[in-house]
Amino acid sequence: MSLQNCYGYIYGDQNRQVPVHLNFGKYMLERLRQMGDKVALVNAMTGEELTYRNFAQYSVNLATSLSKLGIGKGDVVAIGSEECNVLVPTILSIILTGATCTPYELPSGKAVLRHKLSLAKPTHFICSKLFWDQYETVLASCDSIQFYITLNDGPPNAITTQSLISKDVDIESYEPAKVLGQVDVAYILYSSGTTGLQKGIRITHLNCIVNSLPDKFFNESIQTVFMFGKWYHNYDNFFFYKYLSIGKKVVYVADKKIYKVLECIEKYQVDIAMLIPFLINLMIKEESLEKYNLDSLKFIYSRGSLLHTKTIEKIKQRLPKLQNVLQGYGMTECGEPASDIWATEGPRPGSTGMAAAGVIFKIIDLETNMKLGPNQTGEIRVTGPMFMKEYIEVDPSSYLDEEGFFKTGDVGYYDEANYLYIVDRLHEVIVHRDHKIAPLELEILLEMHEKVLEAAVVGKPVPDLGELPTAFVVKKSGFDVTEQELINYVAAEVDASIHALTWWSEVC
Repeated sequence: MSLQNCYGYIYGDQNRQVPVHLNFGKYMLERLRQMGDKVALVNAMTGEELTYRNFAQYSVNLATSLSKLGIGKGDVVAIGSEECNVLVPTILSIILTGATCTPYELPSGKAVLRHKLSLAKPTHFICSKLFWDQYETVLASCDSIQFYITLNDGPPNAITTQSLISKDVDIESYEPAKVLGQVDVAYILYSSGTTGLQKGIRITHLNCIVNSLPDKFFNESIQTVFMFGKWYHNYDNFFFYKYLSIGKKVVYVADKKIYKVLECIEKYQVDIAMLIPFLINLMIKEESLEKYNLDSLKFIYSRGSLLHTKTIEKIKQRLPKLQNVLQGYGMTECGEPASDIWATEGPRPGSTGMAAAGVIFKIIDLETNMKLGPNQTGEIRVTGPMFMKEYIEVDPSSYLDEEGFFKTGDVGYYDEANYLYIVDRLHEVIVHRDHKIAPLELEILLEMHEKVLEAAVVGKPVPDLGELPTAFVVKKSGFDVTEQELINYVAAEVDASIHALTWWSEVC
């Protein structure tokens, strides 16, 4: 019997077209060439714009010069910078040479950066002045770095990107370095570190192409995209490429304050905003929201953690012109294996949609390791062409099962229509007596309270009872909230099996 016909497997559309060359740099450059003088990126803080033509020209010029410097297949080129318009085309230029790019964000922290450098072992480093000033001692201690290139100013005697892009190369005749797309590594990204130190993740050219296919984002009503996030993770990286591959305008703000985000959406008449649940909650609670004209906003796309159905209802109430709030389920190791954009019957409350094209899911019982059917909760496991090549220096048997499926560590289930639902993280489920309690669900519930800014729920060991769910709460500025007020609020909202418990006696 074929795998597809076996009990317990959930399939996305198995027809997905990718270019035969499987070269991510070539794939993106072919699309950039078609867009002409349309605006690709806008820094909403400065008003600086970058057109598609200039994007492509910059990338090709820099890639040509990097190749002449001897950078190519087998090299790992790191880039560290704040968000700016030249960051994305610089990353693309590295990939065009056949080298591997590993990006580092400005707020990394010295210990985290030192750990990442030890994993990736970059041979070259491109950085901004801000990045160099903050991490000079860490970079200087990295023995693998052969030389530096600076985006503006930085390491003494470093080569400047300005000198490397000064001569225009014919972008129509330029050919990127040849790669074997199924095995050659385009990116090294990093895990979230929820189960220990962050892991280095090797992403192939094929992985990148599959993660960047625009799929169902061709909607002509979407012309301007607001991108919230950091450009150093799977979510931000590949959603940038999705939209750029179909000629959309992407706007962003370096300052993530809520009023800056709202000003940007209003000024640039944004059609779709790529947000995270935390920011959506801030929008709901923003008293001055109505003073901004956000009528252009048709869609909000949320990813990063589960978005509660009541949160969706409330943001729709605050933004009556909003057509829909979409969710996606993703991770650095395998892109976005499920999303509302693949949902054949539209979004369903509490669901993260259906399996993406090429994806296979299964749900595994936490105790018996057997495959489960609809509406049965277990660990989510996934495979498909978007799945990473490997973790750096980690035995694959520790994260792959006997069928080669990735053990996500996420707990969830699917319904009769194959919609996927996320319950929580495997290692974060709180067990009280015989009840399995999802901290994430309680955190979301608390963050919906009008006086709460952030909340974290953990399990406190209690003899004989297992764990006692305990909440740590950050109050919203200017508001006061009592322990008993939150206890009463949660007691009125949680489901009956949890309501009977007394663990909310501790709220810090």
